[in-house]
Amino acid sequence: MPKADQFVRLPRTRESRPALLALALVLIVGGALASAYLAFQAGNRSYFVQVTHEVTQGGRISADDLGRISLPEDFEGGIPSDQADRVVGKAATTRLLPGTVLIDSMVADEAGVRDNQTQLSMSVDANAFIKNLHPGAQLALNVGSNDSEADPAAILAELVSVGGAEKGGLTSSGQDTVSIVVSVDVSCLGTVSRGIQDNSITPALVGGDGNGIVQATCGG
Repeated sequence: MPKADQFVRLPRTRESRPALLALALVLIVGGALASAYLAFQAGNRSYFVQVTHEVTQGGRISADDLGRISLPEDFEGGIPSDQADRVVGKAATTRLLPGTVLIDSMVADEAGVRDNQTQLSMSVDANAFIKNLHPGAQLALNVGSNDSEADPAAILAELVSVGGAEKGGLTSSGQDTVSIVVSVDVSCLGTVSRGIQDNSITPALVGGDGNGIVQATCGG
């Protein structure tokens, strides 16, 4: 016969019912509160300015580039849709893609050319390499020279924007062209301008400052 202290007393069904009822009550009340909170939050929404068409860095924003989107009214940094007029005509400080919710830091009164920098537009081969570049990419502009004794210059530039392919406009390689806008140090304006005129510029992608091989400034 087993000893008395070896028996384990199992809880009766009646004893477990209060705990189960309490748990069910907590779940029901919690679910109701959560539903009420979500319903309350869904009602506190406002319309904010959203970009509907791509705007390149430095490009001017038009009314046609803007739409609106419904977001929680406490969305931080968003520009209310009824204030859209105050950003029309301003310049984009970064590349704006469709679907972007506009905030104040993305627009400026001026195009945003940095001190001692100048922007130039040029036509280059419309190849996949150029078309797939994004604004902000660091480029080395290999500028040829009509002087056979002069070494070609590799000038550091920052890509500002890439335009569409231009059919019928051919480079010296015989390919269709695409227009790009780059930013270079103002001291390189003359060298790069001559390269544009001679159609002797070949852009290449570099990391950082080109490890000193690519010159950021021109002249003495």
